Amino acid sequence: MDIIIAGAGRVGFRLAKSLSENNNVIIMDKNEQALEKLQESIDVLTIPGDVQDPKSYKSLENRSIDIFIAVTDNDEINLISSIIASEKIDVKRKIIRLKKEFFARSSIAAKIGITDAVFPYNLTAKSLVSLLDYPMANNVKSFAQTSNKLISVKIESDIQELSVFKIDNDKAKVVGIDSGKRFYIPNGDERLKKGDMIYLFGEDNAIEEISKSLNKTMPKKIKNVAIFGADILGIEIAKALIEQKAVIKIIEKDIQKCKTASEILQNRVTIINSKYGDFRLYDDEGLKNADMIIASTTNDEENIIKCIEAKEQGVQKVIAINNDIEHYNLMHSLGIIVVRGPKINAFYSIMETIGSSSVINEKLFCGGSGICFIKELKDDKRVINPLNINGAIAYIVSNNQLDIFHKKHTIENPAIVAVFCLAQKREEVRKWINKL
Repeated sequence: MDIIIAGAGRVGFRLAKSLSENNNVIIMDKNEQALEKLQESIDVLTIPGDVQDPKSYKSLENRSIDIFIAVTDNDEINLISSIIASEKIDVKRKIIRLKKEFFARSSIAAKIGITDAVFPYNLTAKSLVSLLDYPMANNVKSFAQTSNKLISVKIESDIQELSVFKIDNDKAKVVGIDSGKRFYIPNGDERLKKGDMIYLFGEDNAIEEISKSLNKTMPKKIKNVAIFGADILGIEIAKALIEQKAVIKIIEKDIQKCKTASEILQNRVTIINSKYGDFRLYDDEGLKNADMIIASTTNDEENIIKCIEAKEQGVQKVIAINNDIEHYNLMHSLGIIVVRGPKINAFYSIMETIGSSSVINEKLFCGGSGICFIKELKDDKRVINPLNINGAIAYIVSNNQLDIFHKKHTIENPAIVAVFCLAQKREEVRKWINKL
């Protein structure tokens, strides 16, 4: 495919790096130094210029482009650049990143021909809301084609002789394992140990029952939540949690941010202005009684420190917003629940959007180490051949039954095929599932 990316920031760079492996990528930005740095590490065509200036598109006139992606840090620039791109070149699909909640509620993007709009702040907030329904989970993913969910749970119990087959049942299966040192797809009855993060796919009630025996340290219910950070993300998280009747305290050093948060949230949360924000808050402000603590600043190091302090004070469910993917493994190794920050969410969501279609849903999990493909199959009595790729496993969901797909299958009822694979197996699996 021919792809144009408007914006060479962190998100644009990661998109260009990933997409250039199998596509022709052009990246545009007025920051020539950023473009030069980008060209040092990846094979892309760069165009120095303002993405909202029609003159910047002169060399591309009369060309046909498969996807135009606008990922600058400014919503208005992303919207304008997408309009100009449509005027100057033939664009089949437009994807943009938008921050402001207003655009999420309006029809502006659709009216100007945006194919897909990604709202990373909203996505991050939704990820945290899902944890209220599944207190023992580290992460929850839903799919359009099925009510089954992909939920990660950390093993904290000392069950002896624990293995994949002892967990699996006809309603839920272990589809991925993160041992801390590596992520892998189970191949048979793999042994499991305390500290492993397992990814369960299936009915949420079945997964909940499994989780109860694997992790008894997490709170059974989440009601009291403390959020460190009152910037845009902290406020978005608070607004989303308020809708779920959570009792929220926000801790922020900057007095002006506290005032802004107070105006937006209209006294529906307790806002604490603390210059130091250290462990004394746990006694003085009752933070040690929190069911969940979220470190939502834009600084990963600060988020890690806040989570470590919370764990030392006895809070079991501590969450760090991950702004830089380079810190994901460190957060993970410290026993901190990691939730994608807005920039990482923008990258993954756009990659998932590009990889998905009207019939296939693609989701990345475990920090991008694993990929899930979901495809709905019609009741057409045809026979389909099983998946035979190392590092990948497939399941058939039909008649409320979840079965491993390891032999020829006749589609006698509407069914869902779910495939879980290592990231490096993406193209092999995609070719297989596209043929179904």
